[in-house]
Amino acid sequence: MAQFSLPPDTVFPSDKAAILPAPLPTPTHGPGGSFTIASSTRINAPPSKCLDIVRSAADYPSWNPFCRLATINSQPPSVTSPELFHLGTVFTFDVHFNPSPDSKPSTKSQERVSVLEDIVDGTTGKVIGKRVGWIQVGPQPDFMLRCERIQEFIDVDDGKATEYRNWETFYGLLAPVVKLAAGEGVGKGFEGWMGGLKTRAEEGS
Repeated sequence: MAQFSLPPDTVFPSDKAAILPAPLPTPTHGPGGSFTIASSTRINAPPSKCLDIVRSAADYPSWNPFCRLATINSQPPSVTSPELFHLGTVFTFDVHFNPSPDSKPSTKSQERVSVLEDIVDGTTGKVIGKRVGWIQVGPQPDFMLRCERIQEFIDVDDGKATEYRNWETFYGLLAPVVKLAAGEGVGKGFEGWMGGLKTRAEEGS
């Protein structure tokens, strides 16, 4: 099975989040999305450290202003580290569109980890980074709304730093409504997530 890859001309917004001119595919849902929100930045820490932070559910309140609580609902069989996200983990985010530290959650979103893998260079076969992604679990049927968020941690400077690339693509009949109602809030949330991750990962690096 060929590894997932983006179109070679893909350009990510740098140090900010934005709705892209054309939607990006995702590993699970493929092409054909309605719209994509994306962001990127350089993090002066190794990709493995960045991924470890994103996988550790209990630590979200200490660094993530967008999703301040991550509650693991179920794990796949034979998991040895139940406090981490694994392929198949089902969890719930408390999502805060209001950046105020004392704000109430705007909504809750149940997700399932759909991707957790190395990123391999198609020419050399060398591992060049890590990828994690999750899909929303309901409450609407997929033809009405489905989405997948992907985060990539690309090795730069011989493992001393990371090119962080993040995108979420929305599909289905309700996707244009989501774009109008929540697109700006999701974009600001991604910027808060990205900034919090960068700060946490660079501590002690």
